Amino acid sequence: MKITRTYTIISLILLLFLFSKQIYSQNLKFPQNYFRSPVDFNITLAGNFAELRNNHFHSGIDIRTFTTGKKVYAIADGFISRIKISSGGYGRAIYIDHPNGYTSVFAHLDHFNTAIEEFVKAHQYKNKSFEFDLTLKKNQIEIKKGSIIAFSGNTGSSAGPHLHFEIRDTQSEHPLNPLFFGFKIKDTTPPKIFNFYAYPLDSISNVNGFNSRQSFPVTYYNNAYHLKGDPKMKFLGNIGFALETNDYMDNTWGKCGIFDLKMKINDSLISSYSFKEFSFDESRYINSHMDYELNTTKNKRIHKTYKEPNNKLSIYSKMKNNGIYHFKKKINYKIDFLVSDANSNKSKLRVYAKGNQIEKVFPREDYEMRMNCGKENIFKAEDLEVKFPKNSFYSTIPFTYSVEQDSNYLSKIHLIHNEYIPVHKFYTISIKPNHIPSGKSDKLFITRINNKGKTSYEGGIYFDSSVKTKTRSFGKFAVSIDTIPPTIKPRTNFKLKSLHGQKSIRFSITDELSGIKSYEGLIDGKWVLFEYDAKNDHLFYVFDNRRLISKKKHQLQVKVRDQLGNQKIFKTDFVW
Repeated sequence: MKITRTYTIISLILLLFLFSKQIYSQNLKFPQNYFRSPVDFNITLAGNFAELRNNHFHSGIDIRTFTTGKKVYAIADGFISRIKISSGGYGRAIYIDHPNGYTSVFAHLDHFNTAIEEFVKAHQYKNKSFEFDLTLKKNQIEIKKGSIIAFSGNTGSSAGPHLHFEIRDTQSEHPLNPLFFGFKIKDTTPPKIFNFYAYPLDSISNVNGFNSRQSFPVTYYNNAYHLKGDPKMKFLGNIGFALETNDYMDNTWGKCGIFDLKMKINDSLISSYSFKEFSFDESRYINSHMDYELNTTKNKRIHKTYKEPNNKLSIYSKMKNNGIYHFKKKINYKIDFLVSDANSNKSKLRVYAKGNQIEKVFPREDYEMRMNCGKENIFKAEDLEVKFPKNSFYSTIPFTYSVEQDSNYLSKIHLIHNEYIPVHKFYTISIKPNHIPSGKSDKLFITRINNKGKTSYEGGIYFDSSVKTKTRSFGKFAVSIDTIPPTIKPRTNFKLKSLHGQKSIRFSITDELSGIKSYEGLIDGKWVLFEYDAKNDHLFYVFDNRRLISKKKHQLQVKVRDQLGNQKIFKTDFVW
């Protein structure tokens, strides 16, 4: 017994050593001393590459800055290939192409250096738009390694001050894991495993006698993870597994994503994948890779070790039978999970199980029709039609449908399948309204109502007696109407005799139904640059003494329009 245990420990150490060498060899593919750090302080991360996010993998690393205004440096010589300004998303972002075939990306910036800032502002005034996405000519704006290109911020959809930093392959535009390019980031902390999940994948399979997902908490002792309480595990039939696991780094409390996950059953490799790079075209497949329901309902980011038939992610290096294992009666099984981060820190979970002797056929819920994930699917009901293009789903689904009555809407509420099942492609939904207020057909739209009763605008055009739109979610849908213009609330006190000495004019702009589509500010009848921070409903103009005469009375006009064309106009005079 002692000899067997010693042999097992030696085998595990050898496995971990070989696995570490494999990860180290992957780093050698990327240049280790070509790029300098994008910042002038020790890097700690608030988020890392390929973290599981809503509908996408995180495409870079988030460098903690704690405040805005930190200097951001060019990591190598190159030229600016793209500048993008948006009220959400990346906010202020800059892309630099380097001669070694890589592109660096910096996002959520507060502002650029003086030369770039002037270039950006000139483009905005020329096109009369705060937001733009501009591709520059090669060598139009050259950049030297170590030069200050910008200052860190909190723009776009950023949840707090940080620098979002990426390295992409210039030709393919694939984001690559920046942690493999030699940046000095201290990390001796291994990933943590919190929960183990088992999924019966058909009506004759079970986990401990149950035909639904079962979860088991995990605990750590003796340098490894184990199922808490050491429960007896019995599997029968086709079973898939998943782990709730995160990585952590030294000197930071933030959760990060793992790099590599392997699963072996009875010492045979069943599934393996790693996050060295991915394609933006594939990013939405994350909704199949993780447990979409647990992410939606409990904000749990779960890594499956199996994949659905229509999951086309290219991260998987090994997926024997799609990572699904067929468990047989009375046989003993040893299931090993090895989780690693990009710095070769590792954690292991071992699960012992036995093939269940209990055979059951579990009843399935009623459904309207089976929708094949590899085909186009059309469903029609009274006042409703939905059309799903080919490859809309990750697996074949038993499609369900029902209706509810609600006088708050201009149609029945149509419950289209299950909001906790992901949809990959946009599908067309057409709903006939019960009635239309006279002359208001252009104000109709389709709204989605989530399980908490919160509504969201899904768009829509009234045509041929129905309101039609495209969406990528299941759930409750109904026809609604928006005739209410946005609101414009000044944050600046225009009752002051003069605004001289103030740096800006500020407003809060909101729209409760369809949402804000456009905004515009005019001073003395001329377009001026109003910047929009969507997450904070913040619209502001920074006084520009090169474009505005001081100590003079000016006429201000601010126009805000929603998605249905309802417009609000604010007018006032001011002296600056």
